[in-house]
Formats: sequence, structure tokens, C-alpha cells
Amino acid sequence: MSVIVLVLLIALAFGGEKHDSDHGHEDILKEIHMTEEAVKELGIKIEPVKKVPAGRIIRIPAEVEENPLLSFSVYSPVEGIVRKIYVKEGDLVKKGQPVAEIYSPDLANLIGEIEMARVRMETARKIYERDKELYKQQVIQYTRFYNSMIEYERAQGEYNALKERLRSFGDIKGYHLVLRSPGTGYVVDQNVVLGESVGPDRELFKIHSHDVLWVYGWADERTSHAVSIGMMGKVIHETGNQSCRIDFVGHEVDRKTRRVRIRCVAKNPGHKLKPGMFVKLEIRTGKERAILIPKSAVQEIEGKKVAFVWKGDGFDPREVHIKKEIDGYYVVEEGIKEGERIAISGTVFLKTKLVGVEEGGHTH
Repeated sequence: MSVIVLVLLIALAFGGEKHDSDHGHEDILKEIHMTEEAVKELGIKIEPVKKVPAGRIIRIPAEVEENPLLSFSVYSPVEGIVRKIYVKEGDLVKKGQPVAEIYSPDLANLIGEIEMARVRMETARKIYERDKELYKQQVIQYTRFYNSMIEYERAQGEYNALKERLRSFGDIKGYHLVLRSPGTGYVVDQNVVLGESVGPDRELFKIHSHDVLWVYGWADERTSHAVSIGMMGKVIHETGNQSCRIDFVGHEVDRKTRRVRIRCVAKNPGHKLKPGMFVKLEIRTGKERAILIPKSAVQEIEGKKVAFVWKGDGFDPREVHIKKEIDGYYVVEEGIKEGERIAISGTVFLKTKLVGVEEGGHTH
């Protein structure tokens, strides 16, 4: 295939656009029409523009850990025998979901006491109502009526107290206590099997939520001084990255490693982060906020820096004025606004759509 035919085919693939070497800036930076489906097929990634701290970036080794504020233990409040187990290690359970059933002789005795107290209360109520009517008819003295009223109230109080005691144990099903998960999470420890004897001093299940995790990084002494509570960070791992917020900077230096512990709290949609995972913690220091975009979002066209702003049905090539470069990012002075969405990958292709392809296969 000749070079001329190859160039013609590439030109047709890019929409048949014609580019002359003497085009002006206004002609070159025209809108590129494209559907969302085409954007996805081409692998062009679009992200919103945000203002972030424009200081230097600190990258330190880190490890993902459980969030103890979202960890739950399941105990039996009574001694008894495990009759049913509904979950096992590794299961995801919802808050309130049954995890086990315990048969307890203590509960059986308590339920028996409640039934006897109910009978005494009903008997005392009937005597009270009878004496009340007799007293109205002036058949009996007030003392007898008063004593039967006091006896009924005492029996009623005893019955209600026993019922309240039973309710304090939780969900009762017959003579069994149904243990439920106190929160949503994964069963990470199962320390019980069917038929075992259990009591209040033994942990049966350990449940951890992974919706929000703690990420601990280790910064050297000098770097730690630049980090403060409230700064935003980013947890970088093999499958992507998650934003996080610094909520703790250690008050002492580890004597062996000479490093300071820094904690970042990370939301974990999709549970891509896992406790025990080694990651990188990236923290952007400084209080001044500015629009930062990755260098991959910018292409140079006719000596001008250009970003591609998504408009819903295509891209608007926009000249941007760069203030400075920081760790692979550009600090944008003007040209795009916070909230606008720009292409951060596939921008070489978008540039080619504008300026065409030379015979050697390079954009011009």
C-alpha cells in the first residue's frame, strides 16, 4: 500500500476532516463531535476539574488496616448450648441478620417464672376487681380493698420486671436466644461450632465493615512536619486509587525506623482496598488551592497548551494558561473552571482529530 493511500485511509478514519498547514488558531480549535459510546470505546477517560491544595506531593509507603470503629463482636449474654449457626467465616452479613441460636436453661427458667408471675397477677387482678365492687357496695371495709389493690400492683410490677429482664437479652424465640449481627460487615472470625457450650465471656463471631478503612503511612521526620490533620490524600494501589482524609499525625518518632505514623481515613466503594494490603499514600501539602490537571490532559497545538473539555456531545479544545508544574500535574491559571469535565487520557487521539497526521505517522 502506498504512503498516499495510507494517509487517505487515516484521514477517512478521523472523520474526513481536511487540515491545511496555514489554518489559523480559531480553525484548529474547533469542537470535536463525539458520542459517549465512542468515548467509552476509545478508552478516553473523563474527570471533573477540582480545586485542590497546590503544594508539593508526598508519597510514602502505607498499609491498609481495619477500622476499629466499624468492628463488631458477637457474644451470648447467657450461658447455653449453640443449636443453630447461620453464618460462617468470610460471609457478608447485614446489621440485624441472625448469626446463631442459643438454647439456655436460664432463659427457660426465666420464661417459667414469667408465666407464674402472670398467673399471680391475673389472680390478684380478679380479687382486686371483686373487692373494688364490694367496697363500692359498702360490703367490705376499706382496709381489705386497699390490701387487694396493693397486692395487685405488686404482682403487676413483678410480672413487668421479669418481662423487661427477658427483653434485655435480645430476640427470644421459644426457649432460644437469637443472636444478631450488630452491624454490616464480613465475618472475619468464627469461634464456635454446633453443640458447643458458650457464655458471656466468650467471643463467638468477629465482624468487620470494610466500607471505611484506615490507611497508615510512615513518613520521615522532615516530611511529617508538612502533613497536618484535615489534608486530603490518595491511596494508590494496583487496581486504582481512593481519596482519603488525614485525621491523625503521630506524636512520636519510631526509634527503629525513625518514621512518624500518619493515618488517612478512606471510603472503600467496591471494597477494592483490603486490610493488610501494602499501598502508597499520596498527600498534597500546602494551603493554597488551585486547579490541578494531569499533564496527560494537555496537548501542545501550534505552541499553545490545550485541554479538551467535555460538552456532552463532544469535546471543546480549550487553551489553558499554565502557572507551574508539580509532580506530573499542571497548575492552571485560566482556561478551565472548577466543575468542568476534561479528558485526562486519549488526548493524543483528540489532538490528531484536530491537526491531522503526517506521512511519518506523527501529528503535526
